[in-house]
Amino acid sequence: MNGLSLRGAGVLAGLWLAAPAALAGSDNLGNAVALSKLSKSHGFVSYSTEGKNLTLKTKFSTLSLEGNTRKAKFNDTLIWLNAPVSRHWGSWSIRESDVTKTILPLLNPSKALRPENGRLVVLDAGHGGSDPGASDARRRLEEKNITLELAQSVRTMLQKYNVEARLTRGSDQTIELDERCQMANRWGADLLVSIHLNAAANTGSSGVETHILPPAGCPITASTFVGDRDRAVFPGNRHDEANMILGYQLQRSLLKFTKAEDRGVRRSRFYVIRNVNCPAALVECGFISSRSENVKIMTAAYRDNVARGIAEGIMAYLNLVKRADTNAAKPGPAK
Repeated sequence: MNGLSLRGAGVLAGLWLAAPAALAGSDNLGNAVALSKLSKSHGFVSYSTEGKNLTLKTKFSTLSLEGNTRKAKFNDTLIWLNAPVSRHWGSWSIRESDVTKTILPLLNPSKALRPENGRLVVLDAGHGGSDPGASDARRRLEEKNITLELAQSVRTMLQKYNVEARLTRGSDQTIELDERCQMANRWGADLLVSIHLNAAANTGSSGVETHILPPAGCPITASTFVGDRDRAVFPGNRHDEANMILGYQLQRSLLKFTKAEDRGVRRSRFYVIRNVNCPAALVECGFISSRSENVKIMTAAYRDNVARGIAEGIMAYLNLVKRADTNAAKPGPAK
């Protein structure tokens, strides 16, 4: 494939195709909640349907859903739901896990982020050392080098905001996934962002995507099946709501600064985001395998935009954490 290698990329051909609507073997998606009922609570002011296009609006936000799929858009940013929107007793419905772990955190981040802190950010540059990640030999691109450069740039940008940021690797070295998680946990990380580049056998695939841990018992975006590992509760599941907010802010910011195709906030059980004791997300910042995108990735200006997108997404999340702390500190009404 013209010198293209997918080694270490963590993807298989066709992995990121839209998942079929039917779910198999799932056991923790919760009850069906009618959208007509949901629209009368949580600040929604309108609910409209046009065929399979379903729209709920609050004063400040728009939630767009597509019937019989797992696709949703929150303020025009794509989010993959835990389960498809489907008809239940004649009404379009969404599963309870998506109400509590997807929609409500986005509508009310102050409540969802009240238990979280925002002092230390850990940046994980994917691959390294003997593991090059995805590569394009013809253009001399190796994922491990680009992710390290991006992580270092993001750290510099965060430091200008007086945010403490540490790297799991600061050079071209081999660090096992478990060791990366141990570092973050030992340091007392308040959030972790793992930085990667994507690759696929289809050279037409392009765009940015952000991965967060699915709630226990819910399928990953790339599958409809729920097995034993999917039912397990991982350390990262203690932060399901915060993961959603972090993933959304990162994806939204990356799109703003790169103008890349929106591949959405996706659900995956990658090792580094499921085994840390803090909110975490893994960003795929573009496709080395894309004929057009890897040309952009080769330019310093585009890589700077990617780094800026990650840094500003992190800052948006940290500002929401700070706001949640401020709101929690306000005295309640006199009794």
